[in-house]
Amino acid sequence: MDINSINSTAYQGLQMAQAGMLVTSQNVSGSSVDGFSKRNANFIMDSMSPNAKNSTGTAFAVDGFVRQYSALINSQVMNQQAQTGYTDTLVNYTTAINSLVADPTAGLSTSIASFFSAMGTYATNPTSPSSQAAITGAANQVSAGMARMVTMVSQLGSNSKAGLQSTVDQVNTFLPQLASINQQIIQANAGGKNTGVSADMLDQRDLILGKIQSLVGGQSLINNDGTATQLIGGLPLVERSTANKLLVTNLDNPVLKVQFAPAALNGGGGIQEVNGTIGGQAGALMDLVKQFVPLVNQRLNTIAQGLVSLANNASGASAASGGALKIFGFVTAAGTFGDTRAVGGDITNQIPVTNTDTAMANLYTQNGTDGLGLVALGLTAANFVSLAPSKTSLYVNTGTSAPFITAAAANTVQQLSTLMGNSVASLVSDVGNQVATWSSNQRANEAILVNLNNQKSSVSGVNLDEEAANLLKFQQLYQASSKVLQVGNDMFRSILDIMN
Repeated sequence: MDINSINSTAYQGLQMAQAGMLVTSQNVSGSSVDGFSKRNANFIMDSMSPNAKNSTGTAFAVDGFVRQYSALINSQVMNQQAQTGYTDTLVNYTTAINSLVADPTAGLSTSIASFFSAMGTYATNPTSPSSQAAITGAANQVSAGMARMVTMVSQLGSNSKAGLQSTVDQVNTFLPQLASINQQIIQANAGGKNTGVSADMLDQRDLILGKIQSLVGGQSLINNDGTATQLIGGLPLVERSTANKLLVTNLDNPVLKVQFAPAALNGGGGIQEVNGTIGGQAGALMDLVKQFVPLVNQRLNTIAQGLVSLANNASGASAASGGALKIFGFVTAAGTFGDTRAVGGDITNQIPVTNTDTAMANLYTQNGTDGLGLVALGLTAANFVSLAPSKTSLYVNTGTSAPFITAAAANTVQQLSTLMGNSVASLVSDVGNQVATWSSNQRANEAILVNLNNQKSSVSGVNLDEEAANLLKFQQLYQASSKVLQVGNDMFRSILDIMN
């Protein structure tokens, strides 16, 4: 091997060492950057060494930097991000209401049980002021417990609506960013080459896709030229450099729509409703607004109406002649309704006498369709109040000195405690089972996502120990190549000295 070949090989070694140290420094600095994929310097055998006819050897070169990446794993991670975002949102939003429903001290079931217990005690001595006061106290607790539940459910609904709007707004901030990245990739690929597409650009593309998946799910497709297409329900949110807009209408019964950019849809704009399953955070919030909250309200309305019917019937408040003593009622803009029958002709026979589980089940069904107009009239849990008198003297008919609620009537109400208990237990069971299912799914989804991220990290992640070893290796290569150059130069000077 001649001096020229030695110097050429040493110079190539210096270039490889410099490239290796550069990519190592990038990996170390990028290890703390979200979405960063590990880079490797790609070393290739470039050609036969240019050392004339008398020597053999090979020349090496740096063919750029390679992004460590698995399209399959990345696709699986993005799909799982949508599922994890869905269950995380459901659990996070419903934790408070689940705790309240199941709370043995502040829950609605405890206060209702106390009320029926007070009725049973009253039945043993209807003229006892302490027994009468106990009914009022227990009724007030029921009203307060119902108010807490209604407030919590209302807050859940409001938070879910606001969260849905915020989620859609966040999606719309990422769509133009993805379209911009796509445009940069297109420009880098101009002329039929893809050497200009940087690894940072592709990392940013995947990071944005992952965020969109967590927020709204859909389908993320990587095209042959490196650009990304994001679909939702088959409709494009981003297609190459075109970013459409996601809309949510009627937050009380939300619908997602795609508003197409003027350049889309054959040159004209347009709005099209998204059909199919919505994933991610948006899908969870839509399910809360459209299904979970209405069903809990339906159950609460049934319990409230059943309590009015059961408790007030004990004093004859539902009789055609009317009753002087009302325990529960509804306060609406039209007035105070403490009767389950005629009040100014507005709600005649609206609420049935709920003395069987079947009647309560029918009432629940009626609340779902509002076939009797109960919700429209305001006979809802949100308007439920205690009308029990604050003075024990009001439990007694002043004309006859007889108690409005007889021992037999109170005993009948107490015996029907199981009826209301079943309704409340059904509510607790419905909410608890649903949240428990979501929690179980959340744990499973998070475990799957952790496993997929670990797989992704094994391919794309930066190992600082490995990078430290690589840095030492490239430093040694640099020093060795420098030494070879130095020796070659010394040999060349020696030859010159001999020739002179």
